[in-house]
Amino acid sequence: MLSFLACAMLTSCRPKALPEPKPMGYFRIDLPEHQYQLIDTTLPFTFEQSAIANTTIEPQKDNSLWMNIIYPDLHASLRFTCLNVKNADSLRKLMIMEDKMVKFHYQKADDVQYSIIQDPEAHIWGQTYEIYGKEVATPFQFWLTDSTHHFVRATLYFDSAPNNDSLQPVIQYLKEDAMHLINTFAWKQ
Repeated sequence: MLSFLACAMLTSCRPKALPEPKPMGYFRIDLPEHQYQLIDTTLPFTFEQSAIANTTIEPQKDNSLWMNIIYPDLHASLRFTCLNVKNADSLRKLMIMEDKMVKFHYQKADDVQYSIIQDPEAHIWGQTYEIYGKEVATPFQFWLTDSTHHFVRATLYFDSAPNNDSLQPVIQYLKEDAMHLINTFAWKQ
């Protein structure tokens, strides 16, 4: 009996473990399945966009158009500027301006990956920019042109301060939507 009490006292009198801080984590983000619908507006092109997004079009005084594809539940938007190409020199200037706008992000970017878009049969040329970095404000951008009349640029924005570590699942989801938009993009004849 004495040995039982001694054993019980030794095993029951252990010091309590100190609480340990939990590692930093992020909320789980449940994203819906991708579903798309054809968008045909007064703009000189059509495309398919996500069914969970809304589109607005805003004419500007300089004859350009702004179009926004807004994801209200994800607090994000893909903002477009649609410009007219006057000649080959104006197209070249627009392309150079796009490179300058991406280079502005180099101060916060860890990496920038470029991809060329070419579909001569559909008269679509362009470029995508994936901009990586924790505090990059616009992680995805692209531009498209028919090389003679139209130039369309788009940038992904969030309604919050950038913290791309926590937003990574949403960024990837929206990049997939943007790539689907690019792959279904068509100029009106």
